[in-house]
Amino acid sequence: MVRCISTERCLRLLPLLCGVFLVTLLAAPAAALAFAGSGPITWSPAASTYGVSETPFVALPAPAPAGTGATSLMAPDAAYGAGFWDAATQVYAMGFVNDVPMSPGLPTLSETELSLTPLYYGVPLKLVFAKDAGRRVDSVAILGRPDALVSVEPSDPAALTAATQFTVRATVTDPVASYSGNVGAAFGLIVDCSDAAARDFQGSLFVTNLHWLDIDPPTFSATGLAGLSAHGENGVEATFDGIFPPSFLTAMGIADPTQVQGYVDIAAVTGLSSATFAVLGAGDGSLWPSGYWKYRLTNSAWSTHDILYGRLAQPSKAAGISPKGTVATTRPTFKWKKLSTAKTYEVRVYKGSTLLLKKTGVTTLSWKASKALPRKVNLTWKVRGVNTTGAGTYSAALRFKIS
Repeated sequence: MVRCISTERCLRLLPLLCGVFLVTLLAAPAAALAFAGSGPITWSPAASTYGVSETPFVALPAPAPAGTGATSLMAPDAAYGAGFWDAATQVYAMGFVNDVPMSPGLPTLSETELSLTPLYYGVPLKLVFAKDAGRRVDSVAILGRPDALVSVEPSDPAALTAATQFTVRATVTDPVASYSGNVGAAFGLIVDCSDAAARDFQGSLFVTNLHWLDIDPPTFSATGLAGLSAHGENGVEATFDGIFPPSFLTAMGIADPTQVQGYVDIAAVTGLSSATFAVLGAGDGSLWPSGYWKYRLTNSAWSTHDILYGRLAQPSKAAGISPKGTVATTRPTFKWKKLSTAKTYEVRVYKGSTLLLKKTGVTTLSWKASKALPRKVNLTWKVRGVNTTGAGTYSAALRFKIS
């Protein structure tokens, strides 16, 4: 099942429903996140199965039995499967966990088709969804067992758009321990149907075993990297798989898929593995087309981090702000604009062509001169961004004089 959160955290509502995230929710007030009882995507429990023997789900008659919040956010007959369509963000979210009650305002497990369907770690799921013909499915994120079969069928984007139903295959996982707590075997997914350019993942898939309450929406960031934000318990290793079609890698400016790098925040990490699905091991995404690329990143150094995939470019040209013109102090504070691709900054101060000061490794957007500078002479300074790829272009030199 899924959990609900407070109004003031509405921008994270959908991710917290099922712990896997594929979109960046738009900055909108809580009132804008209006849930609809039915939408272009609905779960079809009668066509879905669970377990190795593919046991059918138990269907309950409509409307759902009365109870805690069963109809407060949805039409009376729309509680099936704890799946929700958010018309504002064009996202369908579904999730459940075994033997954990839902928060107020959402159906309890006993009020859905899952009432007689205990789910445990390792249980394979075949979930069938009805879909409006012509409705685009841009990307899917799954909280599930990373090394089990994962697929969305049909896999061809055009065929998926035209289809009136699609099937998701995945396996129930036991989420890793986290700040939110390990609450037992769980599954969840988000299907992004938005046409928003900023969320154009072109059929990509994310799979993770980190607890759903510790995942925030992924982004296609200004740095040209794609991924998600996560926070968990220090020392607990979680797995993140990014599965991308060639078209998405091309959109990220990556011509050679072997050049994709894994990042925690914007710091490159070692241990990222990549391969075409044609050479992955048994039970590891074999239902996906051979042209797709899968990248795995593990992380155990927690707090809050962005888990990203791509190829970070060198920082663009920096822009200084101050000082310029005449200043009074002999130890001015140098300020500059933020570069999204920079991890640190380097500042240099000159008298003519003579270097007076140099400071590297600055992590903020300002730095105070470490020693007094000469008065009544023309001075210049410049700054540049630095990341794991290298150093960017220096800003235009700013002239200043100390009175």
